[in-house]
Amino acid sequence: MPGASAAVRSPHAAPSRSAIDSGYVGLVLSGVREAGFDIDRLLARAGIAPEQFEKPGARLPQDRFARLIAILTRETRDELWLLCSRPIKPGTFRMMCRLLIRCTNLREAIRIGCQFYHLVADDFVVRLAEGPDDASLYVTDTIAQPNRRRMVNGAILLFAYGLMCWLVGRRLPLITVHYVFPEEPFSSELEPFYRAPMLFDQPRTEIRFDAELLDLPIMPDEERLRRFLASMPNALLVRYRDDSSMAERVRGILRRNLKRPLSFEDIAGMLAVSPQTLRRRLLEEEDCGFQEIKDRLRRDLATHLLQKSRLPLEEIAVSLGFSELSTFHRAFRRWTGVTPGEFRERRGSLAK
Repeated sequence: MPGASAAVRSPHAAPSRSAIDSGYVGLVLSGVREAGFDIDRLLARAGIAPEQFEKPGARLPQDRFARLIAILTRETRDELWLLCSRPIKPGTFRMMCRLLIRCTNLREAIRIGCQFYHLVADDFVVRLAEGPDDASLYVTDTIAQPNRRRMVNGAILLFAYGLMCWLVGRRLPLITVHYVFPEEPFSSELEPFYRAPMLFDQPRTEIRFDAELLDLPIMPDEERLRRFLASMPNALLVRYRDDSSMAERVRGILRRNLKRPLSFEDIAGMLAVSPQTLRRRLLEEEDCGFQEIKDRLRRDLATHLLQKSRLPLEEIAVSLGFSELSTFHRAFRRWTGVTPGEFRERRGSLAK
């Protein structure tokens, strides 16, 4: 299995999309550190200065992080770098991919992938749960050490989702992403990868998505698989570029930070433009202001979650950045003319 990535975000500057947060590097190294490996030597072989790694908020080039992952895999003979009680031998992920491209659709591929890792791993299990409208890919584990548990849960979810997208040749929209562990300062840097509300301290680690996506066909291309495997782990560390309009870039930042009280000035700083320039660009492109864009985004996501998920209203309110359910109720009534509960009830009756 490859490794996880993210970069620290400053509220006033857009982080490099090719940078890896040192906090994640520390999680990756937690297994080899406890096993007594010389961490400084491993970092040096990857071209990483130990003093650079130790700085709070430090970011590492993606190519050096990928080199470190390759070194760890060779040194430990384990695709999860001694994070679990039993090594996962190098080549395991590659073999599974060769099985999955022969599947008919995403549902079959997920089920076979879950069964495959159930045979080779003792510390975690990945399962697929299907409902009438939503589906969930979730992880359960028996890992007691907090850092190891966080890294294993995060890596499995990230690589499972990345592999799902690669198998069908498109980005799969998610409803929500859930983690069993608490939020950290660097946690939000995974939001550009998932592009969905992220919830922490949840009962289990999972991604939720529309069940109809399970019927998507797999792309059975051996040459495409060869290129994919040759570029690992970079293939699953890729950040998606945003070459869209300024308004769309604002939506992307808001979508990834709905739970955070970002001001208009914060967003202008993240886009490296002045507030005056950003205000003018929004008016030129869509003839609307920042608050209207934010309200539309919240409204659209709220109606989607109310129709497509069974999440409690309190959980939806939190995922949209509302501190109180009553505030969400008032905003939703202003947007749609009805309360969230009435909207969900009406849509449910129309679907019957």
